[in-house]
Amino acid sequence: MGNRLHLKTKLQINWLLFMGEEQQALEILFGILNTENISDALYLAEVKTLIDHKVFKEAQAYLEAAIIYSEEPGQLAEVHFLLARCCHGQGFVNDALIHLENALQLEANSTYWNLQTDCYLELGEWQEAINCLDKSLRSSPGDADILFRLGSIYQFQGQYREALNCFSGCCKVKPYQPEYWEMKAEMQLKMNQTEDAVESFHKAIKCGGHFSLMSRLAYCYAQTGQQGKARKLFQKVLKHDPDDLDALCNLAGIYHEFQQDDQAYRLLRKAYTLKNNDTLLLNNLGFICFQLGRTRKAIEYYQNALKIDPEDKTVLYNLSVCMTEKGLWDDAKIILERLVSMDNKNSAAWILLGNTYEEMSNTKVAVDCYNKSFGLTVKKAI
Repeated sequence: MGNRLHLKTKLQINWLLFMGEEQQALEILFGILNTENISDALYLAEVKTLIDHKVFKEAQAYLEAAIIYSEEPGQLAEVHFLLARCCHGQGFVNDALIHLENALQLEANSTYWNLQTDCYLELGEWQEAINCLDKSLRSSPGDADILFRLGSIYQFQGQYREALNCFSGCCKVKPYQPEYWEMKAEMQLKMNQTEDAVESFHKAIKCGGHFSLMSRLAYCYAQTGQQGKARKLFQKVLKHDPDDLDALCNLAGIYHEFQQDDQAYRLLRKAYTLKNNDTLLLNNLGFICFQLGRTRKAIEYYQNALKIDPEDKTVLYNLSVCMTEKGLWDDAKIILERLVSMDNKNSAAWILLGNTYEEMSNTKVAVDCYNKSFGLTVKKAI
């Protein structure tokens, strides 16, 4: 009768939770999980329900009382794991690690190692987190989720080769998951394996990946010199989504290579309406305007870029080129002197500064600038 009553109560709890009557369900659970009536028959499934609903203190109180009744190693390990979840949920990460260590001494379980990983990540101990996932993976060698998580940590740490190995493993275990192929492709790009990335992006798209992957594939085509394929694919992306920022900027770059700067400018202007605070985009707009002979407009874009990042060396140099083009020698001198003070080994800036001083009839300083540039050039040659 007790078992049937418990089953009935369990069904009642599940129904209340399904109907959104969470408080009523929790009140019933509190009655079941009364520490004064605790016995060998532990209600660990009910404790999990409390934890899932972030009722940590009551769950923790029951579990701490339940420890002395947990003689079977597997059950005691689960109690420690659930206590770790309670501690972790309340922000007591070190306490959670102690319980997890106790659980793992009793039973090797990938779920325990995964929570241990969470704890170490919160403490910023990346290597310990990696060690935990390695152990978890040995416990569940075919678990693509663990592999993916391990790869993500390696990626965040900039260890792209290790990340690539993990994502490649994911693709072998579950070859029809587009996100695995996508991450493999991104790591291949990081490793300058662009042709391999083309194949991986192809598979990600074939497996039903997001349409935006077309843009990444087109980027790979552009990087491998297949500009025609890249252009067609970017055009396809923009037909589907006219506001795809990456496609707009990358297609503009291809049009520039094809010496179609009017088309490039049109695309970059469209991108600018979507994101007007991007230094690289503003620099590219300035560069294209300069190529089109619109030097004053280029100056405007460069100056806007410097409002965002006053120390962008590329923008400073490009702006100084525009200033010299318009004969604004004083302005060019100020910008170039600022640039060489930031980057003393910028030979192009020294040459342009020398030209500027020469135009200002200050030959002595101009010669010093040329000599500085010449010295840098000789060192590079050596």
